[in-house]
Amino acid sequence: MAHGISIILCCYNGESRLPTTLSYLRAQTHPGVPWEVILVDNASTDDTGKVALSSWGSGPAPLRVVQEAQLGLQNARERGLIESTYDFLGFIDDDNWVASDWVRRASEALASDPGLGAVGGICVPTFGVPAPRWFKEFHSTYAILTDDDLRHRLVPEYLHGAGLCVRKRAWIELIQSGFCSLVTDRVGGHLSGGGDTELTLAIRLAGWKIRVESRLRLQHFMPAERLRWEYLRRLKRGYGASQVLLDAYTEHSLSLGSGPRSWLSDRWWYQLGKSVRKIASQPRAVLAALFYDCEGQNVALEIEEQFGRARGLLRFRGRYGRIRRGVRKASWRGSGLCDRALLLASVESTKPSAIEQRF
Repeated sequence: MAHGISIILCCYNGESRLPTTLSYLRAQTHPGVPWEVILVDNASTDDTGKVALSSWGSGPAPLRVVQEAQLGLQNARERGLIESTYDFLGFIDDDNWVASDWVRRASEALASDPGLGAVGGICVPTFGVPAPRWFKEFHSTYAILTDDDLRHRLVPEYLHGAGLCVRKRAWIELIQSGFCSLVTDRVGGHLSGGGDTELTLAIRLAGWKIRVESRLRLQHFMPAERLRWEYLRRLKRGYGASQVLLDAYTEHSLSLGSGPRSWLSDRWWYQLGKSVRKIASQPRAVLAALFYDCEGQNVALEIEEQFGRARGLLRFRGRYGRIRRGVRKASWRGSGLCDRALLLASVESTKPSAIEQRF
């Protein structure tokens, strides 16, 4: 793998957003390392690829458009991994506006510590219309991380996907050890998430470090439709469904051994019962959430998350226990605690075709 950074821009129908996003990437000053931009067109039905090429023109780094026919943000990220040239990967979305030193800061952060598997940054909102009063209270649901948030979060358990930077070798090492992503993340216009959470949890569980770099900064553009209360409620519902798969990565699940406690915890119907009890314990809130918008009320979002979780448990009921046991017994857990020099030497010799076959 060559030293440098591959910026991977995953898009689904992003033609209207790409010109602005790419203008911020074009404005990079003194990146300090070789870099490239890979736009992964995730089965778009508009002119995403053509708009990207025309907007970039003769930009400061090569830009390639590659296709990923299988819908899903995680599928697009994995396509970017396959296509990437350099040893560091930086992921941005088509509504992320990076600072003019973003490429340099991302490269410097990962190069500063060979044990660092992934790094995130500060992600602040910028609005197409005035933000609603409730946005600040619930901004973390939108993958926003401010300086104030960082001051209160000493060691992150996972990192958000907006501006996520990954050491390529850490990800390849996971795959070679048997890791396979469970979460597809956002699929087309369907509101779901968790792929970035799963990947960075797995990187950390494999023995690599993760952290947030305060000098790595971008803006996350919020159009009017995302600032509607109904959108946030649907977003919470989608995240609740995705969390079912992420149960396997919780400290509680990973700490379970064999026995009746583990057996019960791995039953989907037991977890569904817990969600139903939480919903049933707040009958007034449930009725209010069903018949009113309850704008700005956290209890409505909590109910939506439980509804989503119940739906996810029903959807994955046939696999729920196997998924949890699979992560608990995964061969890739702790692989980073081995002699990393030998592992990295093995990864260096991996051919791209072998990685692609794994996907």
